[in-house]
Parts: sequence; structure tokens; C-alpha cells
Amino acid sequence: MKRLKLLERQKNSWVSHNERAEGAPIMKNEIKSSNVRTRFARIFALATLTVAGLSLLGSAPDAQAQGNQSVSSADNKLIAVNDLMWGTSLSASLAQGKLKRRYVLADIYTDWCGWCKRLDRDTFANPQMMSYLNTKWVCAKINAEGSVEGKQVASQYKVSGFPCALVFDPSGKFIGKLSGYYKPGDYQKALEDLIKNPPSDPYAE
Repeated sequence: MKRLKLLERQKNSWVSHNERAEGAPIMKNEIKSSNVRTRFARIFALATLTVAGLSLLGSAPDAQAQGNQSVSSADNKLIAVNDLMWGTSLSASLAQGKLKRRYVLADIYTDWCGWCKRLDRDTFANPQMMSYLNTKWVCAKINAEGSVEGKQVASQYKVSGFPCALVFDPSGKFIGKLSGYYKPGDYQKALEDLIKNPPSDPYAE
């Protein structure tokens, strides 16, 4: 009997020892697994915040640049007639004239005006005339019936016939206008005469 009781005690002791031995590794593995998951979650969250921050920093200047570009383009869209560049906004062209310290020529036209088309074809397409305007002037083409600004410009400067050239000095002051069609040489001379001897009433035809 004593021997049987001793064996049972040893058996119980062995089972208890094994349970503790087997339980210890399980607890350690669970703790390690929990720590790994926690660390991974923190690293993932930090990486996500970092990428988001870099994306915002990188995109902000581009968005601002695109915004500025769209505003500039909307203010004074450029069109090309042969090799001569024309702005489409008088106010923006006057600002360019101040910046470059140049006189501003605003060609006021309409789509149905035959003499306007001939002026483009004969005078503004002339190589010497294009060189003269490109180097000494800021040029704008304003459709008197094509936009709100065009209608306002034609009304403000009392344009009654087409084509009509409005001339401004580098400060933006309106000094006079040329009405009708001119040949290349005559057009340049008329512009220079207008600059040298501006009329007392620049709004007069």
C-alpha cells in the first residue's frame, strides 16, 4: 500500500510538473505573438502617416503652381497669327506693357469684318511688321463681339468701325487709335506718328 501511494504521488507530481512545463512556453509564445502584432501595427500606422505627409508636401506646390498657371492663362490667353503673338485680354496686356516698358497695341476686330482679315493677311503677316511689333510692342487682339470684355472695350473707347487699333503708352495711358486698313509700311508710320504727336482727344476717330 505504501508503495502504491508513493507511485501515485510521483505520478501526480510528474503530471503537475509537465502541466507547468508545457504551460510556460504557451504563455511566452502568446506574449511574443501579442508583442509582434502590436509592434507591426505601430510600424504600419507610422508608415501610413509618413507617406500621407510626404504626399501632401509634394502635391501642395504642384497644385499651387497649376492654380497660378490656370489663372495666368485665363487672364491673357495667347494666340498666334503667323509669327506674331497676341494676347486676348486688354487688361492683362496693359500689365505686360508696364512690366516690359513697352507700348501696347490692341487690335479691335469682329469675325465678319473683311478689312480685319485683310489686315491680318497683308499687314500683320509682313515679316518687317512682325519683327517691329514683336520687339517694340505688346500686342492684343480683342473681338468686339466675342466676349464681355471685348464689348466693354469697344464701348469704353468709342470704337465705331473695324478694324480699330487702340494705342497705350508703357504706363497704360490711352493715347489714341488708328481706324481702318493700312499697308505694312503705312501702319508702322501711323503708329510712330501717333506716339510722337498724340491727339488732344484720344477717343476721336
